[in-house]
Amino acid sequence: MESRRNYKQFCGLARALDRVGERWTLLIVRNLLLGPKRYSDLLEELPGITTNLLAARLREMERLGLVAKRKAPAPVRATLYELAPIGRALEPALMELARWGGRFMDQPGKADTLNMGWALLSLKRRYRGGERLVAELVIDGRSFELVLEATYLTVTQGAATRPDVTVRGSRDAIRAWLFLGRDAQALRTEGALVVDGSESAFRALSTTFAPREASAEEVAARGSG
Repeated sequence: MESRRNYKQFCGLARALDRVGERWTLLIVRNLLLGPKRYSDLLEELPGITTNLLAARLREMERLGLVAKRKAPAPVRATLYELAPIGRALEPALMELARWGGRFMDQPGKADTLNMGWALLSLKRRYRGGERLVAELVIDGRSFELVLEATYLTVTQGAATRPDVTVRGSRDAIRAWLFLGRDAQALRTEGALVVDGSESAFRALSTTFAPREASAEEVAARGSG
């Protein structure tokens, strides 16, 4: 039986959709951009997907060479899923697709899932470049490592190795600082952000991201004001 995914078109876009056009596939790639994850992690962080469908997607993605499995280091006994090189090569396409989708984002709906890992990935496309530092963000007890290099930002879930600066805060405080334009020092004065480490690294982290792009709803609201 012919696969539904094969468009039989000699076109790069069609070839891509043959491999990643199924529902949930690109969202699995998005989550794995934050680093290797257990099956249970993916199931928890993709609300709405069933266990059978997740298993089927991962099997297909492994068959296509998008993801690979490996054993977690001892003493943890778990299988980890991670992006293979061909899967990681999807990052620029995902970033541009997310940039396009951002115009349809205003305020989250009541049923929308918020995940700070997804939000931090969006910083990749806002990074101006030119910095070299390692930062750790601890958001409601959940750690992320941000590695800023001359032209690239790496975002990984997990504690940072020898960070230059560590910033702790709630989801609302981090969103206010990195996504809503609140003054970093004001948030520190209020106690919403707690900073340990290099002050110069914190200042760099506070100024190195371009402003968030306005959504279509925000643009329309400004035009009617």
